[in-house]
Amino acid sequence: MKYRLYVNGKCKNTRKLTGSIGIGGVIISDDGKEISFSKTLGAGTCCEAQIYAVFYGIEEILKFNDVEDINVYLSNLALVNYLNGENSEISNNSEILAKKLKEYINKLKVRIIFGYFDVRDYLYVSSLAEEAIKL
Repeated sequence: MKYRLYVNGKCKNTRKLTGSIGIGGVIISDDGKEISFSKTLGAGTCCEAQIYAVFYGIEEILKFNDVEDINVYLSNLALVNYLNGENSEISNNSEILAKKLKEYINKLKVRIIFGYFDVRDYLYVSSLAEEAIKL
């Protein structure tokens, strides 16, 4: 079965380097089933929140045991490019976390592709992350 995962991460205080973060996402299976999630996490940046959202979403999808492919969509183009192996700059902390994500993915027997989506085209995903930290 193929799945699509749309994720977003939000940071409560963007004026500091880190703040309370929330993640949100929507999982859609090829047969049309849709599951959403919204979680509050510790402190971090918006980019780190998106990486955590990818981790969480993939783990939720893997519970279905019928996973062949996952198309992951993020609203951070620099992060999408980095995860696709392109030359893209992200912060040092985000890079450490993204490398852990790539290592995790490499151990899976699932094909995962990263793509970009404009969060304005799917505001529900953004609202889930905002709801997690009550923006």
